[in-house]
Amino acid sequence: MDFDKPPPEPLASAPGFLLSWHGRRTAHAFAENLRQLGLKPPHFGVLRLIAAQPGSTQQELVERSMIDPSSMVAVIDELEELGLAERHAHEGDRRKHAIELTPEGERTLKGAQTIANQTAETVLGPLNARERKDLLILLRKLAGLQ
Repeated sequence: MDFDKPPPEPLASAPGFLLSWHGRRTAHAFAENLRQLGLKPPHFGVLRLIAAQPGSTQQELVERSMIDPSSMVAVIDELEELGLAERHAHEGDRRKHAIELTPEGERTLKGAQTIANQTAETVLGPLNARERKDLLILLRKLAGLQ
């Protein structure tokens, strides 16, 4: 899909189409920008979740994300292969692993967050500060968070 051109009418008059189009446009731009770090969007999301609660188990990460259990295992495996996260024995349950960021993972997450901020700035560029705040409020409301 060519995201350099605006969406076609009459589709662009449908809110559902526009939400979907903007979501795909943003996801595409973010994925392209993350590639320079050798990351994919699920890597970024899981890195953020681990950073927010170091020592989380795979199951806790599944519950806090929109990633199914088998895909979560693959994402964590990839993060380990990249040297960004490590599994350790869980203190309370030997059957579980606690997942933590490595120092390289923390550095990479900072770079990825910069890319996320730059991508958001580009995507939201046409909006002024008030419009951005209103958009966030409305999107959170649609998500059942307000």
